[in-house]
Amino acid sequence: MKNKKAYIIFTRIPTPNKCKTRLTPTYTGQEASALQADLLADLLVSVAKLPEKGIDILLAYSDEQEPTQFLASLPDYVTAFPQQGSNIGMRMANAFAEAFHRGYQQVVLTGSDLPQLTAATICQSFELLKEIVIGPSVDGGYYLIGAQQGIDLTPLFTAEIDWGHSTVLRETLRQVTGHDVQLLPAQVDVDVPTDLTTVKQQLDSHNQRLHQWFKEEQK
Repeated sequence: MKNKKAYIIFTRIPTPNKCKTRLTPTYTGQEASALQADLLADLLVSVAKLPEKGIDILLAYSDEQEPTQFLASLPDYVTAFPQQGSNIGMRMANAFAEAFHRGYQQVVLTGSDLPQLTAATICQSFELLKEIVIGPSVDGGYYLIGAQQGIDLTPLFTAEIDWGHSTVLRETLRQVTGHDVQLLPAQVDVDVPTDLTTVKQQLDSHNQRLHQWFKEEQK
């Protein structure tokens, strides 16, 4: 560890029929898996310079398949570790705990399915972070959450929140009313086919792999 700030990418290993399943049957399991891989690849390129700005990049991966090949494909500026926990809340809680255990003082976590996410957004999240920072997603959830060391998010992640529903952000904000919470601008995370329709109209220069994915789908 050379920096005091950590950005965690929380991701599934791209695997047909085990990731982005809400995109089916509009897209096949193979197409959805390829999309997952391309979104992650674009994100890794986009945030590659963060360590130079004092932000280390960690990646917490889940257990869709044996990870050796996936880990070998990651850039050398990424430190990877497996997710631990029986549900997404506990897995996020444990990812934060892992980063704080490694000595980081500020930690921000996002998913990997965020075409609009750039290094500038991650830097902004750390600039805003006093106790907790949250990036709302347009579907009523959130795409980013961050905390200062000493802020225990475990009660939030273990609360009775309907993960994946449009009330996630509202329920989350209710859980953290006693803290200084800063909000980022909203972004789209790709969960369902209509999300792809939205982001296709807003592709930027950092979306090279996603742009290619759309081209392949048109053939």
